Amino acid sequence: MSTLENTLQIETKLEKERTNQALLKDRVEKYSELTQSMSKILNSFEQRLGKLEQTILPVYNVTKNLQKQQQNLDSTLNCLEQVLSHYDASQDVCNLIHQGPSEGNITAFLDGLNKLKKAKDYFLNNNPQSVELENVTSLFNNGCETLNNHLKSLLKKHSTPMRPVDLLDLIYIEEDSSNEDCPSIKQLPTSTREELNTIAQWLDNNLRREYVQIYGDERSEVIMRSLQNLKDHQKSGSWGNEPLKSRYYGRPSDAGVKKSTSARLQQIFERKANKMLIKAQTLGQSAALTMRKNSSFGDILAAEEYGSDNDQELEKYLVLLLGLQKLLVWERHLLNDIIPPSRHNEVFSRLSQPSIEMVVKDAEAITGRVLRSISRKEWSAALGIFSALKHVQILQPDIDKICDSAQRQQLGGVLSKLQQTGSKALEQFIDGVKNDAGSGGMVSMSSSTISYGGGSNVPKDATVYELTSNTIWFLEQLQEHCETIGSILQVEASYTSDLDRLTSQRTVAIEQKNKALLGLYVRKVIGELNYTIATKSEQYGDLATKQLFKLNNTHYILKSLQRSNLIDLVALTEQDCEKRYQRMIHDLKKAYLSSWSKLLANISLEDIPRPVQGRIKDKERANIKERFSSFNKELEDAVRIQRAISVPDVLLREGIKRDNTENIIPLYHAFFEMFSDVQFSKNPEKYVKYKPTEVNAMLNSFFDDTI
Repeated sequence: MSTLENTLQIETKLEKERTNQALLKDRVEKYSELTQSMSKILNSFEQRLGKLEQTILPVYNVTKNLQKQQQNLDSTLNCLEQVLSHYDASQDVCNLIHQGPSEGNITAFLDGLNKLKKAKDYFLNNNPQSVELENVTSLFNNGCETLNNHLKSLLKKHSTPMRPVDLLDLIYIEEDSSNEDCPSIKQLPTSTREELNTIAQWLDNNLRREYVQIYGDERSEVIMRSLQNLKDHQKSGSWGNEPLKSRYYGRPSDAGVKKSTSARLQQIFERKANKMLIKAQTLGQSAALTMRKNSSFGDILAAEEYGSDNDQELEKYLVLLLGLQKLLVWERHLLNDIIPPSRHNEVFSRLSQPSIEMVVKDAEAITGRVLRSISRKEWSAALGIFSALKHVQILQPDIDKICDSAQRQQLGGVLSKLQQTGSKALEQFIDGVKNDAGSGGMVSMSSSTISYGGGSNVPKDATVYELTSNTIWFLEQLQEHCETIGSILQVEASYTSDLDRLTSQRTVAIEQKNKALLGLYVRKVIGELNYTIATKSEQYGDLATKQLFKLNNTHYILKSLQRSNLIDLVALTEQDCEKRYQRMIHDLKKAYLSSWSKLLANISLEDIPRPVQGRIKDKERANIKERFSSFNKELEDAVRIQRAISVPDVLLREGIKRDNTENIIPLYHAFFEMFSDVQFSKNPEKYVKYKPTEVNAMLNSFFDDTI
């Protein structure tokens, strides 16, 4: 049973598979018929497309060619129009070029020039031999020249020299006031600057650089005339008394207040110096910049000695230099608004060159006159140079900000010239002190100058030599210029070698180098002064006056050094300087006392026999007579000479009198007691003329010609 069932199942499945096979075969046949039908349709479509392509493609090609031809025709027409416009350019813009630009409407003129430029380039590249090129080039050049003339006329119209009072206001305004707040510099309105900038940009882009010369020359003339007007104003009688017009800055309470030029300059340089100090402290360099905030930066400008021609010249020059700096700052502002940045340095160099040359030339003239004054031994002129040098050094950073390296170097010549003049003054002052020893010349001081006179005699009363007092006065003034003089001396080999030695020995700190350099100079001057005093003392005929002359002067030097603190400067270079002078004074006192040796020899008891019961031998009587006579003569001569001598210092004078009394009276008292009652002569009153009390009174009358 199971086999039969299996067979039936197999047959059933087989039949089913056959049915499926027949159905699949039928469908395959249908799909094949559909494929053949689709293939026929596609072949037919392909044939039709081929026929369409054969029909449309020639039409497309023809259309494409027509479009290209149309484009070529349009381009040709455009080119032809451009070419024709180039040929017509001269005629089109001729009237515009000849009429020139008008202020405030420069665009149309520049468009005409651009049209000529394009025509010029076309003919230059395509037909360089054509007449049209010559016409266009000529008209273009004329147009550029007209444009340059227009730029020049704009500059002339809106650029006027600054009035001296306006420039002085610009100099004297507060440092925190903006230049834009001052109407005195509101030249070249904004619209004019914009027009000038448009012209300059166009000329620079088209390689027409004439505007550099035009702008530089025109603005240079404005600066020069402004400075010349200031110089002329300085020569007028109103110079130095102008009121500061503070109405510009909203401070009516100050309006009309008059300040001297010296006081204003002092304030300006004090502000600048304080700013430098603050900046140095901010950078941690306060040790390097040993500038005292409360020091008088206007010392020579406000000093009591001020008033000499050289000092006034230096003050006027400082004002001129400040004026130049302010004007150049303003020109830098104008350059930023008008000139292309690539031409700034070139234009600024051109416009500033004449004015810089003028101030350099003025500096040379002034220093030349100062040198002539110094050659005449007018040393106050040297003090003016030191002050001017200090102020120029303060002003130097402001000038460096606005100038390039070449201009800084040129203006640095002013600083160099002042430094050379200051160095020459210091050197010649030493020579003057030194040469006085040989020539016998004396110095004389007026209210404004110190000069050597022609006198050859030392003071009759052996008082302080005028050379000594004036030398000390000059050295005292140098303290106000310590930093400046230090900068001068640090380039001198002899001073730097001494300074290196002192710093290597750690006797001088680095920050004290300028004080040490001035101390070396003071020490050198005083050394020459000591030698001159010693030489001059030889003009006196007696030893006592020689020693008193040296004592007066040496004592005056020491006290002056102590009073003025110059001793502290010298002590940096010679620590025992004060003790050395005290030893000198002690030695001079001993030398003076030695002048009494002849007188004291007459009253010495060492080599004379004592009287016996009031009697002496006959041969000793003559000796006693001679001794009393010689003593009287020596004393009277000393009184006659030394009563006329002056010892100005009270303590020194009284000390010398006390030393004389202690040195002479005890010996004379003993001699008088021993021989005054001895019968050595029939007329003893002829020889015993003075009692010890009388001698004491005579000694106390020294150094007083009123007794």
